[in-house]
Amino acid sequence: MNRYLQWGLVAAVVAACTGYLVWTASGSTAEYYVTVAELRSRPPAGDVRVLGTVEDDVRTSEGGFHVDFTASDGHDSLPVDYRGTVPDIFKPGIQVVVEGQVRKDGVFHARTLLAKCPSRFSSASRAA
Repeated sequence: MNRYLQWGLVAAVVAACTGYLVWTASGSTAEYYVTVAELRSRPPAGDVRVLGTVEDDVRTSEGGFHVDFTASDGHDSLPVDYRGTVPDIFKPGIQVVVEGQVRKDGVFHARTLLAKCPSRFSSASRAA
């Protein structure tokens, strides 16, 4: 076999492997979220991530492991129920991303709660 062809095949395999690794690594971190208004306009059938700002009606119970609050995007609001560890920076006025689903009672039941601090998202998730 020609030496150039052999090196070309090796380079193609390395490039394909590198491309695959980059694609799979970025796919898990680049998840889309919807606003409260987008969720209200077209509710999904399954789990969804929703971005909203925590309103002043935060209620905690069960030693801080159960939180009820309203998430708003300036136009629409969404009641949220979350059970699990709450990020330290969670308070009214901060942006959150909640992951879960709206049930028949009209409340968004969150499995994951991400609280946005000025430089990054801080996460909390309950055990499944």
